[in-house]
Amino acid sequence: MPKEFRDEVEVWRQFKAGDADAFAVLFEQTSDKLFRYGSKFVQDDELVKDCIQDVFVKLHQRRAKLPEVENPFFYLCVSLKNTLVDNLSQNGRIVPLPPEELPFLIEFTYDDEQPEEDIQERFETVMNLLSDRQKEAIYLRYQMELSYEEISKLLGISYQSTRNLVHRALEKVRTSMDLKVFILLVGLYLK
Repeated sequence: MPKEFRDEVEVWRQFKAGDADAFAVLFEQTSDKLFRYGSKFVQDDELVKDCIQDVFVKLHQRRAKLPEVENPFFYLCVSLKNTLVDNLSQNGRIVPLPPEELPFLIEFTYDDEQPEEDIQERFETVMNLLSDRQKEAIYLRYQMELSYEEISKLLGISYQSTRNLVHRALEKVRTSMDLKVFILLVGLYLK
């Protein structure tokens, strides 16, 4: 990848300026992560892929009017979540609801590095103790590495409510598992 395309913000700026290569790089850099995020709301891979395409088509059509952003991936997450909600509502698959009320589906991905069975069971048990909102906040914070401010905007709640949500989730975790191990497992097994 050329040096000028390594920084996401610079890719965004170049894309907005009409650079076709930057548009392709933006898609390559974000589409897999967007797919994983979108798959947390619906179990229809084709719908998620279609919504990602819709997001990028709209981005391309409106590129000159897009805002300057500090985190393009966050902007794309918000766009994808809204597109999913719109699509599901229009097709009658869900009752119209705000994006922050979508269920958050967790799938555990144990590839080559299968944890010991008792750790795996404990991790899954702890994750199942968390509410959908707590799971999403933990996922966004420790898997997607979004800031509390970005998470608050994505969840449609205040900054302090976001910190409280994550704190309460981590308190639940602490009662059943070492927090450092939990955060490591989130990074490894929630893809």
